[in-house]
Amino acid sequence: MELALTYKRHNQLSSLAGLATCSLLAEIIQAEIANFADNFVQDLSHINQAATYSGGLLVDKVEHIKDNRYRCSYSYDWLIAWNCAGLQESGRVVEKVHFVLEIDKISFKFLKFD
Repeated sequence: MELALTYKRHNQLSSLAGLATCSLLAEIIQAEIANFADNFVQDLSHINQAATYSGGLLVDKVEHIKDNRYRCSYSYDWLIAWNCAGLQESGRVVEKVHFVLEIDKISFKFLKFD
């Protein structure tokens, strides 16, 4: 999955270093993350077959790994509604995804499970 970067954003990133770059990347990703929820929200069957995504998709932190490689930690809410019993369970999932910062885009490297 790729997130396009405007020329202005690329220039802002080029002029920064270290933690300031990570902070700006987190801001850029957070502004667009809801549009890509299908990519960021993983299969919730490890919680329960009835678990569903219930919103709250947030970028928690961006970390520099090496060169133009980064790691994005993010989290989101899940919900299990047992309507027949009048019960609900909920929680928060924390995930990480690596990405590469290129001139005009951010390319995310999501793990694929079969």
